[in-house]
Amino acid sequence: MQQQAPAVLDPNEAPEGFIAVLKSDVVTGSLGNICRACDWRSACNGFEHRCMPYTVISSRDGRELKRLDGCSVVFKRRATPDEAPNS
Repeated sequence: MQQQAPAVLDPNEAPEGFIAVLKSDVVTGSLGNICRACDWRSACNGFEHRCMPYTVISSRDGRELKRLDGCSVVFKRRATPDEAPNS
C-alpha cells in the first residue's frame, strides 16, 4: 500500500496574521460551504491569497492565479502574533 506524503503548506501564501490550514482538516458534515471555516472570508476577493489548488486566469489583468504549494486551504487567524506559520 502506497502512503501519501504530508502536505507542506507555503507560509508565504497566507494573508498577514493568518495561517493556511488544509481544508480536509476543518471540513465537517454540518459545515456546508467550506468558506464558512475561513477567517479570511470577509476580506476575500478571489485575487489575493488563493485557497484553491488549481490555476485560474485573472479577469483583471490576465495573470495566472494559483497556490504555489498546490494545496486546498482555508485561512485561520493566528492565535498570537508570534505564532510560527503552520505550527
